[in-house]
Amino acid sequence: MNCNREGSHPLKFEKMEKRWVLYGSYGYTGNLIAEIASKRGANVTLSGRNEDKLRDQAERLGLDYEASDLADTESMDHLLGRHDAVLHCAGPFIHTWQPMAEACLRNRCHYLDITGEIPVFESLKKLDPHFQKKNLMAMPGVGFDVVPSDCLASLLYKKLPDATHLELAISGLGGGLSCGTAKTMIENLGSGGAVRIGGEIEQVPAAYLVRKIRFGDQWRTAVSIPWGDISTAYTSTGIGNIVVYAAVPKKMIQRMKWMNRLGPVVKNNRVKSFLNSQVEKGKPGPTKKEREKGESLVWGTVSNSKGDSVVALLKTMEGYRLTAETSSEIVHRVLSGNFRKGYQTPSLVYGGEFILEFEKSELNYL
Repeated sequence: MNCNREGSHPLKFEKMEKRWVLYGSYGYTGNLIAEIASKRGANVTLSGRNEDKLRDQAERLGLDYEASDLADTESMDHLLGRHDAVLHCAGPFIHTWQPMAEACLRNRCHYLDITGEIPVFESLKKLDPHFQKKNLMAMPGVGFDVVPSDCLASLLYKKLPDATHLELAISGLGGGLSCGTAKTMIENLGSGGAVRIGGEIEQVPAAYLVRKIRFGDQWRTAVSIPWGDISTAYTSTGIGNIVVYAAVPKKMIQRMKWMNRLGPVVKNNRVKSFLNSQVEKGKPGPTKKEREKGESLVWGTVSNSKGDSVVALLKTMEGYRLTAETSSEIVHRVLSGNFRKGYQTPSLVYGGEFILEFEKSELNYL
């Protein structure tokens, strides 16, 4: 059914079969997920604001589509009223999570997204009672943000249940960033970093902490970043002190520190608009060859007050490819009835071993 919204529609529909919506399907990551859905014969409806892009994508993949705007309550109710779950892929999520979450609650749809933005995790967590009341699950971060790191945190916590400190680090993200990821980073320019201390999220300057980390046979310089696990790992493990790092070139660390001085400038909307226009001129994201050859490394360590510690290194497929695989699998599980109501993290529902079910995933304790 290729649905065009013309005239008015009733807001409630009988759901005849388990179906889901892939919103933001024609974005870089959304398209990877749509391709998997097409190959697996999934009961999915592609959606987003741009009907022309949706039509082209749907014809290419042999899938249904329906254009809908998050700002239009009626069109969202018409879309979600016939579906059981949404995989939300249209960021920056700081601007889009709320209308989608509210639409899910109105229409009794499970909410899933691929965000890595701390404010989104924290905001959705506050809606836990509302999702519980309607027997729905809200699980943001069902992709590379934050599935592998969340699972690793859970596995480390099992090894050391009295851990008080958790450190995570990411290296080797593959062939660069997608346009969507780059735009999210631009949106957050000038906002500094974040760590968790004593159970509370603390705002800190960009590049607040720098350290050397051994990723397999290679030592790399890593810098603290406001990764989603500052929120989600606390929910999953209860560990109150959390820092997340990314291995990056030293020149990038210097630029991050300069951003602390340029905060008001890079927060300017005109500056952000210019940077976004430059992003759109570049390639949309890693090529198929880069995704197939790339890999991601996630290092983690937990320690307790006695000085005991556990260290592990997780290797996975390239990040965008992994996002498509993990998010698709979680949608399948939710539609099969394998979910837990309320706000959840991947490891809380599917266990830390979930990440090891995917091709190329390999865990080693060091």
